[in-house]
Order: sequence, then C-alpha cells, then structure tokens
Amino acid sequence: MLIPGKTFKLSQQTKRLMCSIVDNKERGEFKRAMIQAELAAAIVPKARDRSNDNKRPQGAQYKTNDTGTASTQV
Repeated sequence: MLIPGKTFKLSQQTKRLMCSIVDNKERGEFKRAMIQAELAAAIVPKARDRSNDNKRPQGAQYKTNDTGTASTQV
C-alpha cells in the first residue's frame, strides 16, 4: 500500500466523481481506491542500462550484409 505525501493532491476529475456519491462509507472506499490508483500510476519504472546491448563480442569475426549490418559469425 502506497502512502501519499504531504504534497499529494487528488485530481479534479476524481473529486468531481466523488461528489456524486452520497453514501459516506462508499465515498471513503472510492476515495482510498482512487488515491492508491493515482499513486501507483505516478511510479515510473527504472530503465535498464542499454549501453552494452548493441556491442559485438570482442574478437568475433562477422560477415556483413549489403546494408553493412553484421549477420553471421564466420
């Protein structure tokens, strides 16, 4: 469960949806669910380091295609 910080603000769209819910218990459940959803949506996954992905193995001999890309190891 994510915990909102001091600067968390619920979106205006969610507030508009909440004003149509009359039952206090149902409104509270909806509000907690929307807070969790907004916090989860704000998490950005870390990108993995791709600097080593496109490097050829050292010492390998490759035959190149007409386009200049490496195709098969000799």
